[in-house]
Amino acid sequence: MTNPTTTVRKHSGAKKLIALILAPVLPWVAAIAFAQVTHAATPQELALSKASWFSNVKLSFSGDSVVIDSDGLPNWMAEKYAKPNAGVVVPKSSDDVSLGLTSNLVYAQKLNYTITLSPKKAPSITSTSLGPIGILANGAVIFNPYEGDGKTVAVTGNVYVTDSSGVKWGFLDVCNGHPGMGGMYHYHGMPPCVTSVIDKSGGPSHILGIAFDGFLIYGNKDINGKLVSSSQLDECNGITSPTPEFPAGIYHYVLTEEKSNRSTINCFAGTPALSKDGGMQPGGMGGMPGMGGPPPGGGPLPGGPLPGGPQPAAQATQTPVAKEVATPTPTPSYTTLYKAVKATELVCQKGKVKKTVIGKSCPTGYKKISSKTVTTFVETKVLVIP
Repeated sequence: MTNPTTTVRKHSGAKKLIALILAPVLPWVAAIAFAQVTHAATPQELALSKASWFSNVKLSFSGDSVVIDSDGLPNWMAEKYAKPNAGVVVPKSSDDVSLGLTSNLVYAQKLNYTITLSPKKAPSITSTSLGPIGILANGAVIFNPYEGDGKTVAVTGNVYVTDSSGVKWGFLDVCNGHPGMGGMYHYHGMPPCVTSVIDKSGGPSHILGIAFDGFLIYGNKDINGKLVSSSQLDECNGITSPTPEFPAGIYHYVLTEEKSNRSTINCFAGTPALSKDGGMQPGGMGGMPGMGGPPPGGGPLPGGPLPGGPQPAAQATQTPVAKEVATPTPTPSYTTLYKAVKATELVCQKGKVKKTVIGKSCPTGYKKISSKTVTTFVETKVLVIP
C-alpha cells in the first residue's frame, strides 16, 4: 500500500488543499487497510511459534490455521529393526520377522498438514484410525495404539530378532516408534528421545506436537513435573490442566509410556482435519517395505474404530511420496541427533544432600546410596540413514 505521507509530499498547488482535507481521513484508511492484512495471533499460534520444533519442520500460519511441513524423519532411530516377513501384517514371534536395516525401511516423506488453531470439542468423539493422527516436534508422526490388525497394542506386542553379534533388535524401538506403512517412521507412545530434548529432567512437559483436530499433544509430566497416569485422562487420552504454555489450563492430549492401549491418542475429542478430497490428512498408507498389510494407494484398512465408538469420518490416503522407491531419500542435516545408550544412574549422598548422577562413580565426597541401569539419550554425529 502507498504510504499516505509520501502521497502528501508529492502533491502541489491545488492538490495541497485536497491533501489537507484528506489528511485527517488517511490514517483511518491506512488503519483499515492494515487490519485487512494482519490479525491478532491466537494464544495457540503464539505457543506453537515458540515451541521446540526441530530443524526439519517448517510452520506457517494462515488465518485460523497452521500449516506444518516435514520430511517425517525423527531425530533418532535404531540401526536395525525386526521387519515383518512377507505376508505378515503383525508379527507374533521371532519366526515372523527378519532383520532389516533402517536405511531400507524408512523413507523421507513430504508431509503437509493444515490444522486449526482454534480447536473445539465436538458433540461426539471420532475414533482414531490407522495411520497418522498428529505430528510431533521432531517432524515424525504419531499413530494410535494399534498395529495393522487394528487390535494388537504396539507397545505390548514387541518382537525381537538377534543379529550375528548377539544384539537384539525389536519390532518397536526404545522410543516407542518404528518403520511401517509406506516407509513412514511413526510413534505408538510417548517418545523419550524427543521429550528428553525439549523438556528438562524433573520438569513439566512442554508442547510435544499437535493432533489433527487441533488439540496440542504433551508428554506425561504435569505442570509440577509429576507423572500423569492414564487414570487421570479421558477416553481419548485428554485432560484439561495447566501447562507451561497455558498456566490457566487448556485441554490437551497426553502420550504415556504405559504398556497398554492408553499409550497414545485413542480418539479425537475435536473434529479431525480433512484433506481437500474429504479424506483424513494425507500421510502415506502403503505397506511397510517387505511386509504384508494394506496395499499402497490407500483404501480401507483393517481394524476400524474403538469398540463401541463411532465410525471414523474417513480413512487416510497415501501421498505419492509414500510409495516404495528404489533409492531412499537421504536424511537432511539436523542440528542435533540423539542416540539411546544404556547408562548407570547413581544416587549419591553427602551429609543431608542427595544427588543423582549418570556415571560409574559418585562425585568426590559423596557416597553411593543406590544404582540402576537406565536408557539415556546422548548427542551423536552419526547419521542413522546414509
